[in-house]
Amino acid sequence: MGREPRYIPPNSLQHVTDVTFQNRRLLSPSGEVNQLFLGILGRAQRKYEMIICAVVVMSTHVHYLLRPKDAAHMAAFMCFLKTNIAKEIGGRLRGWQGSFFDGRYHLTPVSNEVADQVGVLRYILAHGPKEFLVDSVTEWPGVHSALPTAEGRDMVGRWFNRTAEFNSRVLRGETEVDVEELASEERVVISPLPCWEHLPEMQWRRAVADLVEEIDREAAVKRAELGKTSLGAAKILTEDPERRPERVEKSQKPRFHARDPEVFRAMIEIWKEVLRSFREASENLRSGIRNVAFPEGTFPPALPFVPFSFEIVSAASRGRP
Repeated sequence: MGREPRYIPPNSLQHVTDVTFQNRRLLSPSGEVNQLFLGILGRAQRKYEMIICAVVVMSTHVHYLLRPKDAAHMAAFMCFLKTNIAKEIGGRLRGWQGSFFDGRYHLTPVSNEVADQVGVLRYILAHGPKEFLVDSVTEWPGVHSALPTAEGRDMVGRWFNRTAEFNSRVLRGETEVDVEELASEERVVISPLPCWEHLPEMQWRRAVADLVEEIDREAAVKRAELGKTSLGAAKILTEDPERRPERVEKSQKPRFHARDPEVFRAMIEIWKEVLRSFREASENLRSGIRNVAFPEGTFPPALPFVPFSFEIVSAASRGRP
């Protein structure tokens, strides 16, 4: 079964997850990994003008909360992001030779409901304490947008100009190139949820701080109830990035994030109509009809193969050109 078409309503909120190859800890946090990741994310955000509402980088996966203009905008942004993360963190830093990410990223649209948008943000920000990795959101040693968002500051990383490095080494034949001189600072700017856009900046940032406090309290209660202790940042920083877990727990990801059943049904109906129209147009295209109208906001498939005519096949079988 082929992949479903990519479709994103204009400027809608999207929960994006991206998993490392075989769930290896290729994104295990360190000062260098954090700087590289933020530098790449900041450059991607600036290049593609992507609105980012949250980002959390765990050892085996990443969570983003984004507001792309459409599916083409999302595809271009994620392609740039994934490619450069694989090159810089995977290839240059880790020396990893294979695939860095486990295929395509997963995208889940979030409804316009306030409770739903806040709930998804809370779920993303809870990473770290909820898995008993650290006691507090603020203790996670990797990239985590919770504290910078609450405090009103951007996250800062470093972007390395590999084009300039190539020009120096290959085109100009320079044997000693200081890559640090070719590095520049990039900033990741966090924006409010769509449902908070009307609020004063201090108010929505305070709302994020409240979420963090609530997450930490609930995590402490859960640890006490289960008699568990967190792994701790020190041990997380010593993880083997290439270690493959013995068992990977995979959960079914929802089609949409929506709490109100009516809202969920409405989102499903819109998606079904897009899917129906897309498949109908694809069938017409495969049958030879070229002037086919695909649904707005989708990527039409490539044109089908054009077979040789009967005359050419007959001539070839007789040894003629």
